[in-house]
Amino acid sequence: MTVEIAFAFPLPGGLHARPAVRLQEEVARFRSVVTFLNRANGTSASARSVLALVATRTALGEPCALHVQGEDEAAAGAALRKFVKKELPGLDDGPPARVATGAPLPRVLARAEARVHRGAPASGGIFRGRAVVVGSRRAAFDEERTRTEADELARLEAAFEKAAAAIRVRLAAAEYETEKAVLEAHLSIAEDPGLRARAAAAVVEGAAAPTAVLAAAGHFAEIFRRSGSTLLAERALDLHDVAEAVAHVLSGDGAPPPAVELGEDAVVVAARLGPGQLLALPRARVRGLVLSEGGTLSHTVVLARAFGVPCVTGVDGIERALATGDDVVVDGERGLVVVAPKGPVLRFYEAQRDLLATAAGRLERFRTARGVTADGRRIEVGANVGTVEEAASAFENGAEGIGLFRTELMFLDRDEPPTEEEQLAIFAETARLAEGRPVIVRTLDVGADKPLAWLRLPAEQNPALGYRAIRMYAEHAELAERQLRAILRAGAVGPLKVMFPMVGTPEEARELRALVEKVKGLLAAEGVAHDPNVPVGVMLEVPSAILSLRAIAREVDFFSVGSNDLAQYLFAVDREDTRLAHLGSPYHPAFLRLLSEAVEGAHAAGKWIGLCGELGGRPLAAPLLLGLGFDEVSVSPPRVLRAKAAFRRVRSAGARSLVAEALELSTAGEVEALLVDRAPAARTLVDAGSVRAASRSGSRDEAIRELADLLQLTGRADVADRVEDAIWAREEVEPSLLGRGVAFPRCVSPHVRADSIAAVRLSPPPPWGDGGERVELAVLLALRPGAGEAKHRRTLEELRRSLGEAAVRRRLLDAPDDASLAALLAEAAGRAAP
Repeated sequence: MTVEIAFAFPLPGGLHARPAVRLQEEVARFRSVVTFLNRANGTSASARSVLALVATRTALGEPCALHVQGEDEAAAGAALRKFVKKELPGLDDGPPARVATGAPLPRVLARAEARVHRGAPASGGIFRGRAVVVGSRRAAFDEERTRTEADELARLEAAFEKAAAAIRVRLAAAEYETEKAVLEAHLSIAEDPGLRARAAAAVVEGAAAPTAVLAAAGHFAEIFRRSGSTLLAERALDLHDVAEAVAHVLSGDGAPPPAVELGEDAVVVAARLGPGQLLALPRARVRGLVLSEGGTLSHTVVLARAFGVPCVTGVDGIERALATGDDVVVDGERGLVVVAPKGPVLRFYEAQRDLLATAAGRLERFRTARGVTADGRRIEVGANVGTVEEAASAFENGAEGIGLFRTELMFLDRDEPPTEEEQLAIFAETARLAEGRPVIVRTLDVGADKPLAWLRLPAEQNPALGYRAIRMYAEHAELAERQLRAILRAGAVGPLKVMFPMVGTPEEARELRALVEKVKGLLAAEGVAHDPNVPVGVMLEVPSAILSLRAIAREVDFFSVGSNDLAQYLFAVDREDTRLAHLGSPYHPAFLRLLSEAVEGAHAAGKWIGLCGELGGRPLAAPLLLGLGFDEVSVSPPRVLRAKAAFRRVRSAGARSLVAEALELSTAGEVEALLVDRAPAARTLVDAGSVRAASRSGSRDEAIRELADLLQLTGRADVADRVEDAIWAREEVEPSLLGRGVAFPRCVSPHVRADSIAAVRLSPPPPWGDGGERVELAVLLALRPGAGEAKHRRTLEELRRSLGEAAVRRRLLDAPDDASLAALLAEAAGRAAP
């Protein structure tokens, strides 16, 4: 007898990866054979194969059925009927991600008619090197069928098992969490029954085993690419990677592929490069990566970011356009690949690399410095991490602690939860890396919005407000206690703190504190080493927690504001919905009042309070966070040095008065305008960082570009490319040449953050304009739209007059260094101050 469950497919996105995985996981609980049927197109698939399920191309509203047959079919049928009715309708991924269009090219590339290939910027940085084109290995696998069908099928099955075993070995030896996640995904593909069945069918039809497995992977990869899901399309690379590994076993008895010869300046170019192939290359010699297929979400790109390799993806046909040995620049900042750079283009990229190095160098002094304000007020700068590798990177970048260790990352992409020992190893290693610095470990924060394959959580219409984080701990007590045991045990290695997410009431805080005490008692009774005095805190991300803070403070030792979720819950805005982003600004006075109440309440109770969220990484917000009185901010590892630098520019007394003014305003826009007007950069028009007394620019084009770069380097502009465009737009209407060796370019742009003067002194002086007159000094006045133009109209005229005076020009041209030149320009501008 067969149990049939008929239904109309309920998901607008069709049967894609997420519902397929959940159906496969539900079926895996039973022994019965379960078949999925799409009655609209006549396809069917084993419900135990994610690949086969996705391959049915099932769309919204199509009539479908599950056929269940076997010894436990009644129980399986009941569970699957419930799954189809209750959970399946909530398993959509939402609309496909949109692909960003390319921005205008930097002027020098457009004017030089450089050979440029556009793609998507996937991993930042710029590198110039020699292309190494890595072709597909498929040709090496083609072979004639010489064995019987039975022998070929046995050989195919053995190759799958051997390839899977090899992946398990690499997984066990993997050092990085990112690498482990990739290899776990590859193992699931190698074990997928749908892939194996399709390859076997090709063998039965007469194909040789290597050809069969590659064709099977190609079949599913094409379906993935047509799925409408960006993430699913990019996982097609993983399919090819695993298939080629199986084919290698078949063709060479498991022998590794021939080594790819890479020089010390290698830019690897390929139509596609699976993550396994990237991991097989000598890591230190892969200096750049360019791919025709794949986007910014593929596992290959994730690895490139982790290894600090500039990467551009989606460059159509790049493997055919380039040849091994070509001189190329990989511009991971803009998503460009520039071939055979010469003259102005080469100098542009040399200057861009110098710019990135200078920006990094200016922050270097903060690497070992403590977080303090200009007047010595202490504020800790920590980092938000999710793996041991990120923690190591954070400490290398000068983090004074880990303000947020996201534990859910170690629970993802697994078939079962991590053991206590696995978690202990991660927490203990992080504590060792911290060398006495504090580490705040946030307990598991998952729900229907962060589904775990092994955790049966029901689908929800609004998972952000539903059964998630601490709200599920009572039902999954063993899971929560196991994690707490690992944290407490790791506390014996170094100072760890426990932080609970989504706490909204004093009752919840009290129950969680009791849970910690219970686990401490169990460890003590067992004689297991642990920290009996581990501090216990809560994240403030639910507004009710802040309104109840004084009562919650009696149960906990510290607080940390989760600014992202707090804004979401305060304004009733889904932070993932870009259409509503303008409604949830953390600069809104209502949000600032809530933060102020949190800090005041925590300090009144004698408790430490930090902030972990995107707001902490915004330099513009530094005066607000200081003025509000936070003891710490925690940011992503790459932002640690910038955060320290931002706080160092602020004085605490001024920050407090700034907050008082902001709290009296009505809108987020008014607060942002106040912050811009009071930002350290707005106090003066010029500083030593925005001038160069010894410029290397050899032309007007290069000098104007350098002026724009100087503004971005000092934080006075956000996108130098767009500021450069604004300068040239004005240049075409009103040429900047003043005569007597001086040029005075100007611009008004929304990409200017603070009204600014930048200057470069040029030697030898290049010709400026069609007349051939040479310029020794170029001074830029860059203004914000609106108020900036009106405010500095007098400044413009005074500077124009001063630059025309021989004595002023002589002093500017004779200034011995950047600081002296900046001071003279400030003096000239100061005479015109309104």
